[in-house]
Amino acid sequence: MNKKKFYNSLKGTSETRNGKLKKTVSKDRWNLAHVSEEEFWEEYTTDSLKARSTERYRKKAEALLELWSTYLDLNKNTNILQIGCGPEDIINHFKTVKKYSIDPLANFYKKRFKFDYEASNLKNARGEQIPYPDKFFDIVILTNVLDHTESPERVLSEIKRVLKDDGIFYFENYIFQKNFLRIAAIWGLLKKTFTKQIFNIHHPFMFTRDDVKILLGSNFTILEEDCGKEIGAHKNIESLVKSFKTEKKFNIKLLSKFGLYGSINYMCVCKKDNAI
Repeated sequence: MNKKKFYNSLKGTSETRNGKLKKTVSKDRWNLAHVSEEEFWEEYTTDSLKARSTERYRKKAEALLELWSTYLDLNKNTNILQIGCGPEDIINHFKTVKKYSIDPLANFYKKRFKFDYEASNLKNARGEQIPYPDKFFDIVILTNVLDHTESPERVLSEIKRVLKDDGIFYFENYIFQKNFLRIAAIWGLLKKTFTKQIFNIHHPFMFTRDDVKILLGSNFTILEEDCGKEIGAHKNIESLVKSFKTEKKFNIKLLSKFGLYGSINYMCVCKKDNAI
């Protein structure tokens, strides 16, 4: 593939208001996404979740600990927080560290699933208001959560607040090409008009790479980044593109023929601006 052409396709911002990136959504839109997220997880049991992702999360947790060890001395006193952890995620599989997690559906998860939530100190809370004191965590994790939030800026500001000055912020989110988002906007309008349904209902936001870098840049400096790599799924962008070409869904294969790839994983390791 032509990498230069691909990376150029990731430039530009998504939805704008008065020429600026849209950085909040209405409470009603967030509540709608919140309800739909709960309905999504209702389709799973503890056993089906374990079969779906437990081994992948275990391997990813090991890989991330190795990555982070290049920046920090990880030990039994290392405090790690995962925001928007879902019913199970990498936070459930770390060893020899102190684990913490928050999710606005935490109470629902505790009632429905049988994971060890005491070990991960799971609390019912949102990223916009993290229930921990300033500079408490050595590592904060936000993986594919920012596009679920009501106020991405507020979430990132809170992460900066609770992160130690020498701590690291690990970020992942699916991003989209600008032209993909243009097509999605048209498709979303048609879907709402004819079916009364919302396109991509779980996600109040759909970001480009520039969007997330603009948002991150207000509070953090990126130390390293990758686009296309997804631990446990894709080794690099070439692997991602290959997966689109073998996808069974017709609409995804059709878009990929024109070089329009959705759900491209963007990952980075960051430090607080005042810590550089």
